Amino acid sequence: MKHITVLTLLLSLLLLTSCSSDLYYAGSFLYKFERSKPTATEKIYVHLPQELIHTNSSLNNIAGFMLMSEHEQDSVIGSKTKILDKIDDSIFLSQFSSAFLFTLSRTRIPIVLVDDASNMPVADDQHLTVDFVQMEAEEFLEPCTSSFRTRKGLDYRYDYDLRHFALNVWLKLDARDSVGNIYFKNEEVEESFHGVVNSLEEGHATMRTSFDRITVNDAYRVARRLGSLCATLYVEKVLTEYVCRTKGTNHTYFLYDAGMNTIEDVIPYSEGIKESFEKL
Repeated sequence: MKHITVLTLLLSLLLLTSCSSDLYYAGSFLYKFERSKPTATEKIYVHLPQELIHTNSSLNNIAGFMLMSEHEQDSVIGSKTKILDKIDDSIFLSQFSSAFLFTLSRTRIPIVLVDDASNMPVADDQHLTVDFVQMEAEEFLEPCTSSFRTRKGLDYRYDYDLRHFALNVWLKLDARDSVGNIYFKNEEVEESFHGVVNSLEEGHATMRTSFDRITVNDAYRVARRLGSLCATLYVEKVLTEYVCRTKGTNHTYFLYDAGMNTIEDVIPYSEGIKESFEKL
């Protein structure tokens, strides 16, 4: 039993030493830009999103929609759409881009904006690249049901729809060839429902209901949140890959705190990557 305890302690110390080493290298990467050291030679080339695609996926579930007249289609679209038609695309894109650039700038790594994606440099250790390939604002209704059964076996149900708004982005990150690596990330907000049964009389139920509705302001908040999140996740990607290049290996994921421009915590890479970009 004593030998097992000593072995466990040695393994723990080895893991701690490895994480400390990884943290040192990742921290030194941020430090050299904060202190404007001569070794701080990397730059980040960014092609920001240029347009916003509007998608209402609820329309896909309407039978015969494509066979309707233009007037009928407009009526259906109006009944299913409350957010998309109120978004100002230029403001929305600006909110996302500003949040992304502000968060990324906290690293003090020089940022070079590229207007035309075809002019993006081929990525290497000195040229870090972020190309927003596509951005989609998606609205849809989720059919929901609240139900309960009384002691007498009577079933009651209340059907309603909850509106969702999602912002989806596709990015090409650090592309070292013409195809590149495409990644995906999204952020979503949804409505919520609250119901309280007031009375049950003669097989009839009365209920007091309330909804927490989402508005176009929530959509703009989603744009800002996702912009900041994409920048944070990209910095975390840069850190993990820098440590891997420097040491030849890396099993650590670094959680970046943009507010303090520091590494907030370290976790196993296999855990951290689950919350990062989805590689397609």
